[in-house]
Amino acid sequence: MKNKNIFVACDVSNQQEILDLLSKISGEISGIKIGLQYITNHSPEEIRELSKFNKPIFYDGKFFDIKNTLVASIKSLKELNIDYATVHLLNGLNSLKAANKSAKEIGIKLLGVSVLTSFDNEELEKLGFKDQVQDQVSRLVKIADQADLYGVICSPLEVKTIKQIAPKLKCFTPGIRQNENKNDQKRTMNAKQALEEGSDCLIIGRPITDGDPKKNIQKILSTLN
Repeated sequence: MKNKNIFVACDVSNQQEILDLLSKISGEISGIKIGLQYITNHSPEEIRELSKFNKPIFYDGKFFDIKNTLVASIKSLKELNIDYATVHLLNGLNSLKAANKSAKEIGIKLLGVSVLTSFDNEELEKLGFKDQVQDQVSRLVKIADQADLYGVICSPLEVKTIKQIAPKLKCFTPGIRQNENKNDQKRTMNAKQALEEGSDCLIIGRPITDGDPKKNIQKILSTLN
């Protein structure tokens, strides 16, 4: 069964738990995403251990800092055997260019975080942004394109707009929900809808990991055929 470029979001703290999860579903996924919950609890050796599943590893650190620190942080990923890493596009063009140069030198594809999928227009306004989500994403995507990043992290709702602005950027989309339970997400679609919008890679966590992960992912995949 074709996996449709699904990266499983391993938002767990326990190493054995993530190994057990990946042992069950490695045949149905195309990549592994590790986020802050995992990263802050594990050593480089444990991160490298995930390589045994022979899947691309997506290090979702969401780096956001001054240029010197940003570049140094990217360089520090060299020995982790990872394939992708995330940076906030709010770092700005000059910092992103420098970070991307360093990432390419160590074989890592850099992905820019636009607007978190837990945000909506009201949330942005409270933070002082004058743009609505769609406009803010468009603004940031232009910066990602200028910085020559590999791709961006965005909700499925913005994919078509992004493809019009910067066709070469790959769209990695969280916010995948198969039912009405959105949890803490606000801008969502189901897996089939997201792919129809043009998503290149789906990032799916709780819809896979809550309950029986094998049955969950097979159910998701069955909706894509």
